[in-house]
Amino acid sequence: MPRFTDSDDVSWGFTPAERSRTRAAIEQLKSLRAARAALDAQEAQLLSGVMGIALDQVARDPHGSAHAFPVRSMAAELALALRESPRAMQSRMDRAHELVERFPATHAALRAGRITERHAREITAAGADLRDDDARGAYEADAARVAEHTTPQRTKAAARQIAEQHHPVSLAERHERARADRAVSLDDLPDGQAMLTIIGPAVPIHAAYDRLTGCGQAVKRDRRAVTRSLDGIEPAPEDPAYVKYTDDRHLAQLRADIALDLLLTAEPAGHDLDKAITATVEIVIPVATLTGLDDGPALLGGSGPIDPDTARHLAADTAGWERLFLEPDTGALLTVDHYTPTAAQRRFLLARDKTCRVPGCETKAKHCDIDHVVPYSRGGPTDVTNLWPVCEGHHTMKHHAPWGFEQLAHGGTRIHSPAGYEYTYGPTPILYIGGGGPAPF
Repeated sequence: MPRFTDSDDVSWGFTPAERSRTRAAIEQLKSLRAARAALDAQEAQLLSGVMGIALDQVARDPHGSAHAFPVRSMAAELALALRESPRAMQSRMDRAHELVERFPATHAALRAGRITERHAREITAAGADLRDDDARGAYEADAARVAEHTTPQRTKAAARQIAEQHHPVSLAERHERARADRAVSLDDLPDGQAMLTIIGPAVPIHAAYDRLTGCGQAVKRDRRAVTRSLDGIEPAPEDPAYVKYTDDRHLAQLRADIALDLLLTAEPAGHDLDKAITATVEIVIPVATLTGLDDGPALLGGSGPIDPDTARHLAADTAGWERLFLEPDTGALLTVDHYTPTAAQRRFLLARDKTCRVPGCETKAKHCDIDHVVPYSRGGPTDVTNLWPVCEGHHTMKHHAPWGFEQLAHGGTRIHSPAGYEYTYGPTPILYIGGGGPAPF
């Protein structure tokens, strides 16, 4: 498999002493992280204990249980002692009680230092709706196994899929109940600001967010093009290019501005964007779900499961779909049956990798550079076995720091760090298949 490192071109590589000190620091940080996890588990045990006391007090109060005054009182008690806000303390008590009482295996993994408090929080949040003890126990075992080998953010994505597999009520039923709660809310904020929140089905919400991202990136591209065309000469204020040239908004600000433009004027006013800009939403539908043979969930890329009726409706109204062939045991992508040179390769890579291939980076693949692992200038082929998406920041790091990268079968990754560590990650599966050891997230 292709492997390449630019370390020979880097003048500031590790000296033996620096490498030794770096490795020693890394090992100490790993030990500290494990010790911190153990302390977090101990703290959760204590918080759960006092929450249990408060709940016993609620049970003894014939008049106050509806308001849970003992719980509020206990939260205030701890908040004063620990110099925290009562509201934040009550939230921590709730999370700790949930972890200790309903997710004992996750709590044990935290106590042993195999996962962090953030991992534990994602596992309990994704499994909170599992009321059946057996289903929750099976979910917890699969989710904890994933969490021990990946980041909290990827644990969150995997845990949602795993919880769906173990849920006794179908997603279609739950979707219909939840859809009735769609709403728009308005909250005033300090300093003349306000917050508009839209709660609705995942597909249109993600499509809207993706469109805002695309519009914002188009503004940024237009700004760069104007800057290049001016060849470094700043235009006069009356020049139509002046606004674009001086536009220094970052992407989050552009999303907000364009969202309001669209709501108030039905177009991104003043941004000179192509009105044909549309959102792109990736949905993976198992063939049995698509044909109606079962009601298994589909997967909304970058989010989680969606109900089968929505997926079938979208499939019926879509001009074209990519058929994906998966490895049955791991869910890894084997091939895409659409043959067009370069464009087909790109579709394959976006479908296979989902995000930047540097583990832990959540930049979507469609917003990344398609990079040669072994540079083309050094004989690297333009082939999916030598191509992967990497975000701009990690692409730059690859060429200006002594990291070694190796692409394994089906998009797996092996990374050689400057400090001498080697990290191997499996391919990103299209749908998580539980059991059988750590999942490649």
